[in-house]
Amino acid sequence: MGSRAFGTPMTSQILQTAWAMVAASALLSGPALAQGTPAGPLPQVSPVPVIDERQGITVYDDNYFRAYGVVTARDMLERIPGMSGLFPAFGQPAEARRGLRSEKDQVLINGKRNTGKNTNVADYLERIPATQVLRIEVISGNVKEIDSAVSGRVVNIVLRTDKATGSGTFVAGFIFISTGQAHPTGQLSYSIETGPWSATMGVETRARLQPLDVNDKIVASNGATTGRLDEVRARDRQEYTGRARFGYAFPGGENLQFGFFKFYYPLKDTDTSRKFALTATGELPIFAIEDRTEGHDGKFELTSDYVKLFGSSSKFLGLAVYSHNSVVRDSQDFTLFQFGNQQTGGDARNEVRTEKILRGTIQTDVAANQQLELGVELAQTNLDKDLDFFSLVGGRRVDLRVFNSDTKIKENRVEVFSSYSWKPVPGLEIEPGLAGEFSWLDQNGRDVTESRKFKFAKPSLNVWYNITERDRAFVSLLRDVGQLTFEDFAASFIREDNEFVAGNPNLVPEKAWVFEVGNEYRLANDAGLLQLKGFYKRVSSVNDRVQLGPAFSGPGNLGNGIAYGVRLESSLKLAKLGLFDGVVGGTYLIQDSEVTDAFSGKKRRFGKQPKYEATFNYRHDIQSWGFSYGVEYTHFGPSIESDFGRFDRRTTGADGRFFVEKQLGRGLILRAFNGNAFKISNTRQRTLYATGQAAGRVTSIEYRDEKPSSFFGFRLRGTF
Repeated sequence: MGSRAFGTPMTSQILQTAWAMVAASALLSGPALAQGTPAGPLPQVSPVPVIDERQGITVYDDNYFRAYGVVTARDMLERIPGMSGLFPAFGQPAEARRGLRSEKDQVLINGKRNTGKNTNVADYLERIPATQVLRIEVISGNVKEIDSAVSGRVVNIVLRTDKATGSGTFVAGFIFISTGQAHPTGQLSYSIETGPWSATMGVETRARLQPLDVNDKIVASNGATTGRLDEVRARDRQEYTGRARFGYAFPGGENLQFGFFKFYYPLKDTDTSRKFALTATGELPIFAIEDRTEGHDGKFELTSDYVKLFGSSSKFLGLAVYSHNSVVRDSQDFTLFQFGNQQTGGDARNEVRTEKILRGTIQTDVAANQQLELGVELAQTNLDKDLDFFSLVGGRRVDLRVFNSDTKIKENRVEVFSSYSWKPVPGLEIEPGLAGEFSWLDQNGRDVTESRKFKFAKPSLNVWYNITERDRAFVSLLRDVGQLTFEDFAASFIREDNEFVAGNPNLVPEKAWVFEVGNEYRLANDAGLLQLKGFYKRVSSVNDRVQLGPAFSGPGNLGNGIAYGVRLESSLKLAKLGLFDGVVGGTYLIQDSEVTDAFSGKKRRFGKQPKYEATFNYRHDIQSWGFSYGVEYTHFGPSIESDFGRFDRRTTGADGRFFVEKQLGRGLILRAFNGNAFKISNTRQRTLYATGQAAGRVTSIEYRDEKPSSFFGFRLRGTF
């Protein structure tokens, strides 16, 4: 299945980095401890559970974090073993789930979920001042308020409500790119709890600088180098975010919350490409082109959630979301000459996507240790997408006709779901469930008019068993239905390859039977945890590229396939192992899959599925100095992509980020950081075929090397 992945250079680099950080910690801890008593009491690292530990809940009160000088709720969670899953590694793709479901570790605030489609947990935690946190509860097991995976953990952050409290956090800094750009970064937020009222408000700006150098070496089928392509992608971007959340707690446990989110992301990109042919007399310039793109991404979201208690054994949970996402692009193409540039064409993209979701759930105790959940979710999703392409001929604009380049799509969806939770003996919970999904999809455009109906049954069975107070086993079997990407229904343009991709109005969701089994073991005295889980999926209607015409392709469904893998997670609190005050953790996922390729007819892995994923995170706190440092590291294994006339093999270079922090007093913390520290390139090997993969006649192979820029910066953060 890919055992070779464990011996890759990238895996060795992760281990070398880990050992280097541990060695540095040992060297620094010696003189720090030799100076005498730390500045402040050592933290209480033994949490006291507030309920039976066999229920899978561990509680950390504010005394646990006092010696660290924490500023925000995120600072607090970074000192707890096993919390890295709350903060997805940079470069990981965003999770795509239908409606308000999720499969990742999640967060509750005072027992209530943070409703929203665009909500980033890490960002939200950075806006909660540590002074407002009463305690943190880490829950391993079933939590009805949130649809987490059977192996997931849920964190409940309990805020102070005993008195009127108000406080804020701020961040100010700069990021510098190795190519010369510099941009500010800043954040300001304020939270208050006064009686039954609560509010959190914040604004933020972040630099999103992504310059990239791309080099292609072109090799003929006989092995001779025939040319090269050099490209510089200038990405100079800054994003702006505003958000707010207001809540009111009624007497008797009734609660109402409203949320607001606004995101604006302007961009101005310039891509310059130069191609050369290799001849007997040297290199011959073939072309030089420049693509200039301006536009913006925008997101707007309103959310609401409501909780109503009925006696001591029943409650109603209501959730509502309205989101509006927009994409605007205006691109111009130029041919570069020695004495000037000439525009040759361009394109424009306008896209608006809206989503409305209403969800209601009733939870009730039907008997001792038995609970029933019934709910319904109503959703409507709309997409309005328009692509325009043109050429300039003799200085005059000539519009280009592209099939299915404008479309309007509407999906109405109803999901009815239920689950029954039974605890026959202490430590064991069995939860069968059944959901039914019904959707009606309409697509209308200049070239396509299509109406379809879908209905899916989604049974599930989850089992949790706490073998001991620290040892938990879990198993799950469920029917999953994937999220359709509406943008795939219409034509699109891949600027990287200067390629039109046909849309497919007949695309259907990917379905899978998913089996998962695993075990989580927590070390004694809060020293850390180990989790090992495996999964197996039988997938139907695999989403990938398929042939849509005589010589072109687009998104479609391949047929049946399988996927399987194993994931290991570890996290250790080193002080509880007799070492220094550090938290070290990481994950390693190795996976494989099999499906029949649409173009070659051969068996292969799923497209874009990495063979492995590895993360490593480490943080060392030297309390007597008020000093911390650490590293975050992520790497994705090789993946493949198949198309009508080409086959790609990709590798992703590792990204390492180092930081150092110093407490300045008065709640101020100064951080310096370095990103893409290893400066490792991404690669792509593209095999091109004369008349398609099926014929097997290779014309050339392109070897690509992508060099992301490194960056460094600093930020000052504190509270008020």
